[in-house]
Amino acid sequence: MSDEFLPAQPSSQFLPAQPADGARTRFLLHGPSTSAALEGPLSAFTDLAEAEQAVRSGKFGDLVAGAVPFDPTSGASSFYLGRRATHRPAVAPGAALGHFFPDVPFNDTEIAGYIRLVDSVLPMLRSPNNALEKIVVARAERFQATGSAPVDPLQLYARIADLYPRVHSYFVEHLHNPGVYTIGASPELFVKKTGDVLTMTPLAGTVPRNPALTAAQDEARAHAELFTDKFLVEHRHLVEFMLKNLAPFCTAVDHPGQPELIEAPGVWHLGTPIRARLRGSDLRIADLVAALHPSPAVCGVPQDHSLHLITANESPRGYYGGLVGWLDSDGDCEFYMALRGLDFDANNGRLTLRAGGGIVADSRLDVEFAETSAKLATMRRALGIVAPVRSSVPAPAERRAPLPAMV
Repeated sequence: MSDEFLPAQPSSQFLPAQPADGARTRFLLHGPSTSAALEGPLSAFTDLAEAEQAVRSGKFGDLVAGAVPFDPTSGASSFYLGRRATHRPAVAPGAALGHFFPDVPFNDTEIAGYIRLVDSVLPMLRSPNNALEKIVVARAERFQATGSAPVDPLQLYARIADLYPRVHSYFVEHLHNPGVYTIGASPELFVKKTGDVLTMTPLAGTVPRNPALTAAQDEARAHAELFTDKFLVEHRHLVEFMLKNLAPFCTAVDHPGQPELIEAPGVWHLGTPIRARLRGSDLRIADLVAALHPSPAVCGVPQDHSLHLITANESPRGYYGGLVGWLDSDGDCEFYMALRGLDFDANNGRLTLRAGGGIVADSRLDVEFAETSAKLATMRRALGIVAPVRSSVPAPAERRAPLPAMV
C-alpha cells in the first residue's frame, strides 16, 4: 500500500490506495474568510460521515477536506484526511496557459438541452395544479486545451485565485478519477460552524453586471432589478427551505427580513445572512449537510421533483452545485457552494464549465440564458477566452431584452 493513503478505519467506502507522488496537492481553499490545505500522509474517503468520524477521533489528522457532489445519492464525495498545512502552497500565476478551443457539437447540444428543459418546466411552474415552484436549470461548455506543454492544474487554480481574490477559490482532485480536478471561485458560503454557532449566506436571484455603467450606477440598476417580485419570490423559496431545515438543529435563528445586494464576479445576487445557535456543539456536520443539500439555490422546490427533472434531462453535474470545504477535529467547518468553476481533466486537457439559474413562474428564457452566460464568463476569463463561439436564443415579440455579448 502506498504511504500516501493510509486507512483511517475499516470501511466499505474507503478507496484502495493510489500511487504516491510526493507532495502532490489534492485540496486548496483560499479567500477572505479561510485558507486551508493538507499535508500528508493522507487518508481518503468517499463518504462525508465516515471522514468526519475519522477526523473527530483525532487519531489520523486534524483536518478533512474535499467536495460533496450535487446529488449525494448518485455520486461519491472526495475527501482527504491529514494535517492542516502550516503554510498555503506557494503557487503564483505563471505564463499563459495556452489556447482553448470550444467543442462546438457538445456546446450546441447543451444549449439545445437547456432551452428544451426551460421551455418544458415553465408551463409546470405556471400551472396551479403542479407542485413545482422553482428549478435550477444549468448548461455546460466544453473546451480543449491545445499546445505543446500540458496545462498545470495548480497554475489554472492560481490564475482563478489571482483574478477573483474577493471570493473563495477552491481546488479538489477527484478521488475516483486521479488527474481530474474541480477548480473555481465560489461567491457563496454554504455553512460555517464555530463552536455552537452556524453562519451562512444563501444566494438566489441574479442579474449580470453592466460594465458600461459606473460602479454606483450598476449597483443602483441591479438593486432596482433584483428587488422585484420575480427575484424576491425566488430568493424566498431558498431562505424558507434553509430556515425550515435548520430548525431541528437550532435553538435560535436570526436573519434580516429582507435580502441584501451581494456583489460577485460578473453578477449581482440577492443574499440573506443567517446566524443560528445550535442545540449542542457536538452536531454532526454530515447530518446538517444531508438536511440542507441540495438546497433551492442549486436544485429547486420541491427538492425531489426538481432533482428528478435535473438528473433526467441534464448532463451529469458531478461536483458542480455541490459543496467544497473542510471540517476539523474540533467539529468546526467551512463549506462553500461549488459554483463559478470548471472540471479539468489533466489526462487529456479537457475543461468543462457549467452554470445555471433559478427558473420560476415569471422567468423569461432570454433573461435566464443571459444569466448563465454571465456566470460562465467568470471561468472563460480565467482561460483567456475572450470571444467564444456565440450562440443566441430566438426572442419572440414579448422578449424585447437583447442577450448581452458573451465575453
